Amino acid sequence: MHLLLICLVTAILVSSDAKADILLSAPGVPAGTRIAAKVPFTIGYTLPESYKFIFSGIQAKGDTLGAPGCSGTNGNGGQFRLQATVSGGSSSSARAGKIKFRDIQDYNSSPLQTLLISPVAVFKATSTPITIKLEWKGIGNAHKPNGIFNILGEYQKAPPIPTGSLTFASSAWVLEASPNAEGTVTIVRE
Repeated sequence: MHLLLICLVTAILVSSDAKADILLSAPGVPAGTRIAAKVPFTIGYTLPESYKFIFSGIQAKGDTLGAPGCSGTNGNGGQFRLQATVSGGSSSSARAGKIKFRDIQDYNSSPLQTLLISPVAVFKATSTPITIKLEWKGIGNAHKPNGIFNILGEYQKAPPIPTGSLTFASSAWVLEASPNAEGTVTIVRE
């Protein structure tokens, strides 16, 4: 009985160690849908028909078995970098954040690294929704990486639904010149 229990625990531990992933996340991205199973990687995600995305930074933490045979000492694989880019709207503007680890050993031993960007990047729709493009990139060489890599910020799929009510007297009103067209509007009591 004990042998069966030991074999079962060993099988569970071996199967959990065989799969290593860096979980990628961002506001608006369903949890667990973007995963990097190896380094280097470039993984994108699109948020279509969006109203607003505020990109405020990135954060990362994890570990890896290293990269034996690569540059660096003791098989640490040399530099390991994580970068995230956010772009959106009709303009070609994009903002990026980048976290560098000196080497794989630095990545393995570091606490949660957070890089905030200032000022934050705001991508906002005007008269039509916009498409937000997110990209996570890992540069270097790491064997069986594990960890998290997050894009920080806020995401709004659609404008908030108006609530409350307005009351106007029955009359004709002159529209303002900008940004509305010239003319008048008439409010009729129902």
